[in-house]
Amino acid sequence: MRLVDRRMKALWLRWSVALGLVLVCSCESPKEPLPAGAIALDPPPIYRVWWTEVEACSGITSDVDAISWYYVPNTGVFPVGSDPNVDGYWQPYHHSITLAGFNVNDALLVRHEELHAILHNVGHPTEYFVQKCGSIVATPQ
Repeated sequence: MRLVDRRMKALWLRWSVALGLVLVCSCESPKEPLPAGAIALDPPPIYRVWWTEVEACSGITSDVDAISWYYVPNTGVFPVGSDPNVDGYWQPYHHSITLAGFNVNDALLVRHEELHAILHNVGHPTEYFVQKCGSIVATPQ
């Protein structure tokens, strides 16, 4: 094989790999649906105040306006995955917080879910949920 042919083949291979990666990465990721029965919620102004409090205790700032809010009406809990008793739920894919309808005014719960959103973390790091913000958020069970 001639040198020019090998270089063309190598170049073609690199372009093919690059194009393949672009196509794979541009595909929509599987997304988790919102909880069943969730309805859009126009967040009350107090949520912004609570968000600021969570930013202060965590030492991290984030954009409250990037969050979409939902609630599941007429319930204190709703199912998510294998857990039938969720009262609040932050979903990173949707940049959303869903609350059980009976709990939309529960400051500890709302700030708990806001902390998940601010941290961009579905877990409950002790540093934040207990040590830094434990006095203003619902403590993980």
